[in-house]
Amino acid sequence: MSTIINKKVLYEKDPDFNVNKTTYDWEYIFSVIKKHKKQLLLANLIAIIATIASIPVPLLMPLLVDEVLLDSPGVVVQTINGFTPLSWHGPLLYILIILILTLFLRITSLVLSVFQTRQFTIISKDLIFQMRRSLLLKLNRVSMTEYETLGSGTVTSYFVTDLSTVDEFIGTTVSKLLIAVLTIIGVAIILLIMHWQIALLILFANPIVIYFTKILGSRVKELKKKENSAFSIFQQSLTETLDSIHQIRASNREKHYFKRVIEHAQSVREHGINFEWKSDAANRLSFVVFLFGFDIFRAVSMLMVVFSGLSIGQMFAVFGYLWFMMGPVQEVLNIQYAFYNANAALSRINNLLTLQLEPNYPHTVNPFIN
Repeated sequence: MSTIINKKVLYEKDPDFNVNKTTYDWEYIFSVIKKHKKQLLLANLIAIIATIASIPVPLLMPLLVDEVLLDSPGVVVQTINGFTPLSWHGPLLYILIILILTLFLRITSLVLSVFQTRQFTIISKDLIFQMRRSLLLKLNRVSMTEYETLGSGTVTSYFVTDLSTVDEFIGTTVSKLLIAVLTIIGVAIILLIMHWQIALLILFANPIVIYFTKILGSRVKELKKKENSAFSIFQQSLTETLDSIHQIRASNREKHYFKRVIEHAQSVREHGINFEWKSDAANRLSFVVFLFGFDIFRAVSMLMVVFSGLSIGQMFAVFGYLWFMMGPVQEVLNIQYAFYNANAALSRINNLLTLQLEPNYPHTVNPFIN
């Protein structure tokens, strides 16, 4: 019975639908998101717990280098000794306990991150469903001349590609951004406690290194944009040709139209070739730039061991946090590109809202009277 009711709701008039609505903006999107207070609160709480679970992981094993391998007992060894029998004390016990703790924290962080992404996915899918339903109700009243001018291929791309872009931004990018920001803050606190000089160097220089890798990667974005544009033109040309195949054959013009489609297919091939090899070269070069920065940070860390109070274990911890920070910093830098893509998708979607509607002539006179 509930399934039948839900299906009926889909065809009832949307209470939030306004036939005169001309734009979808971020204010509207956030107003829909705010309606999911339970999911938002739960997602933020899970993000905090997941970050707390993941932050200590790169630090635990390196601490054993100082406290166990170099025989300089500290906080870790003393803590383990406090709740274990004296006869168990030894390197095997310390390493096994830290290993089990590390694996537990990794699994906990993984499970919580997936669950947090699920909460944002629920929000984003509901948002996209409401937008898609409203657009369909709008399209149901659009003038036929407007629809024919726009083309079925373009309308389909609005409903599929552009709405999926907004969906991905809300459901994936924003959810990852929250954990990324919390992770960077947590790593910064730990590095500042360990060695504030090298912490400041890493915190200011590491984003610069990753920013230069993103500049190299931005070229890939432009190549992909050209490839997608060529593919869109090919798809539109093929769709129009197939939709009108009866008229084309009746006028004996199929060779001309299919020749034009083949030319667009050749354009897709050329742009595809350029994208594949140039994107691979740009990705390899950007990764090498990141490795340059990573090697510089490692060299600085070793110098800090020689000329300052940084221990061997802390040096290994710094190496671990360098890799650990790479993902979160990239997520923060990626948010601008994801936002630009989502904003451009919203602009294209708004084209549907500006289409003229069919004239509505109210029935004021009954022709069957008299």
